[in-house]
Amino acid sequence: MIAALAVLLQISAAAPVSGAPPSHITVRTASSTGAAPIVRSSAGAFVSASALTRALGGTTSPVENGRFTVDIRGTTVSFVEGVPFARVDSVILPMSAAPYSAAGAAYLPLHFVAELLPRVTTGLYYDVAMAELRVFNTVTQSRPPPSPQSTQPAEERAASPTVASLEVPPRAPRARRTTPRRIVIDAGHGGPDNGMTGPMGGGPRIYEKHITLAVSRQVAEILRAEGIEVVMTRTRDTLIALSDRGRIANRNKADLFISVHVNAAPTTWRNAAQAGRGFETYFLAEAKTEEARRVEQMENESVRFETGANAPKGDPLSFIINDMAQNEHLRESNDLAESIQQGLRRIHPGPNRGVKQANFAVLRTSFMPAVLVEIGFGTNPEEAAFMGDPSKQRVIARAIADGALDYLDHYEQRVGGTR
Repeated sequence: MIAALAVLLQISAAAPVSGAPPSHITVRTASSTGAAPIVRSSAGAFVSASALTRALGGTTSPVENGRFTVDIRGTTVSFVEGVPFARVDSVILPMSAAPYSAAGAAYLPLHFVAELLPRVTTGLYYDVAMAELRVFNTVTQSRPPPSPQSTQPAEERAASPTVASLEVPPRAPRARRTTPRRIVIDAGHGGPDNGMTGPMGGGPRIYEKHITLAVSRQVAEILRAEGIEVVMTRTRDTLIALSDRGRIANRNKADLFISVHVNAAPTTWRNAAQAGRGFETYFLAEAKTEEARRVEQMENESVRFETGANAPKGDPLSFIINDMAQNEHLRESNDLAESIQQGLRRIHPGPNRGVKQANFAVLRTSFMPAVLVEIGFGTNPEEAAFMGDPSKQRVIARAIADGALDYLDHYEQRVGGTR
């Protein structure tokens, strides 16, 4: 069963999965809706470059000597016919297929539009299920205007990061909950363990431990207002051992465990500050990709701040029993992760990086549906500003809380309110 689930989760982000392949990509902005037709051939799926840029308010240059460019929201991308690579400044992006032209019109691989374009262009998100490219407007981060005595240089004020201004429709009132539920919210890192720091390239400094605590407090407040009992692994800037966080959930007989974190792009990535964008949610299982293993290693490094007394014991029988207990909740953890991703997708300016699996130490001792949420890349200036803004922290918290509540609603419908 586990093997079948693992196969099911290996879904490509490059093309929508549905009964019939979509015939076009919908491009949705705050004020208009456009479309770019999808052309299919033996080489794969392609999108008309001119239709795409027209819908996004950009431009496509004429094809000359097999070369052309597209300019979208201030980002210029260069292509060469027959070459499966795109170029943004000095960054080379590999694509699943090579672009081509026919009758003077250029066509881009669908993989570029769905997977790569949202990574290199601010304010774009591709919804795989809907075959929809969404545009989020950005406004200057909300902050008091500088006083006449401000010492911040004018050029620094002008270069301050922006954050997405997202209009989130209010949720319909939920039915009164009849089954008591308890959720443990885990604010990642803390105390001497700062977690990641960012962003790259300048901008207001953020520390992961502060962001996760602020968002977790908001999640707890929202859930309590919905009648959920909430236990927090930490409520102040202190270090909690990774192995103890799950044990807190077990000791409190929690229904769900949600650990909140901030992602970071490694410096080895090309144009790391811009390449690292988006949100993703993990559940406990063996990491299936190099990227999942990278995040797993990064988050598990917190153990270096712990004392030897906190280290888990290596009893083989305990390992087998623990593994059985965790496997029991594998499917539910996946469903919880999917639900939280759906909540974040409604409000986040970055791309949806999907539900993934990895062997996180913080989840190993959590014997209930348990997930780890990476709410954005603190190394990216725009996302760092987004997560550092208290009003946006509330929006993020609302999305996580909604995801957890939606999961509980669906769970109770399936099992009749018992657990």
